[in-house]
Amino acid sequence: MPAGRFRFAACFRAKSLGAMDPAAARPRCGRHRFGGGARALYEGTGKAPFGYPHRKSIERARRYLADRAGVKSFAVVTTQGRLYGSSVHRRFVSASVVKAMLLVAYLRKLHHEHRGLDSYSRSILDPMIHVSDNNAATKVWSIVGDSRLRRLAKHAGMKDFSIEGIWANAMISAADQARFFFDIKRLVPHGFRHYALHLLSHITPSESWGIPAVARPRGWRVFFKGGWRGTSRGQLVHQVARLEQGHDRMAMAVLTDGDPSMGYGIQSIEGTAGRLLRGRP
Repeated sequence: MPAGRFRFAACFRAKSLGAMDPAAARPRCGRHRFGGGARALYEGTGKAPFGYPHRKSIERARRYLADRAGVKSFAVVTTQGRLYGSSVHRRFVSASVVKAMLLVAYLRKLHHEHRGLDSYSRSILDPMIHVSDNNAATKVWSIVGDSRLRRLAKHAGMKDFSIEGIWANAMISAADQARFFFDIKRLVPHGFRHYALHLLSHITPSESWGIPAVARPRGWRVFFKGGWRGTSRGQLVHQVARLEQGHDRMAMAVLTDGDPSMGYGIQSIEGTAGRLLRGRP
């Protein structure tokens, strides 16, 4: 349901209306889409909250990112679970962002096989996330394969994900990744949840730029993954994060390509996050 005012109406039709009162005393709902009025048992109006970030903050982020160089996109899932952003279904090469999906796919495989975390699993999962080790990611990918990544994407409700060949060439969108991080606790099997969230919230400080650099001083706990590489356009810099504070949770993804430098891409991510996180939840 979109945020804002809404109207509702209800009509009830049981198999045996006589079980409640004479059939003639209760009007039929009709065959077409029910719109209330004389046939409604009850109807009224209400207002669905917008959630956090606020609408004006999202508009500020849109305007800011639109003025930045390169190709860019952002998506935010608000505390009410609604998705907003700019060019949210634009597809980008994932680079290391897909390592979060590799982590979840691997843990789901262990769960399916009724296995726990052993020393070998930790030896490849820990560096893949903590320092974004590419060799470790390749080992994880060789175990889960494209098929388990596609299966995870389908389970997560992704619309834009695809993968052919090496893991780093997976194609992602801001909408898919923001929703993935928003729902990550549901997607990780319960027995591995603490481990996965600990990894995603304790990435090495040298890679904790962007969203965590902006959100942590504001009191948010941040679970995130970034990605960066050179492309034919210039520099690609991505970051996706889930944010928690008290009972509130939200997620955001900022994807950029064609940046003049990595520092410029990081600045774009931090500028977008800073505008989204203005005010309080």
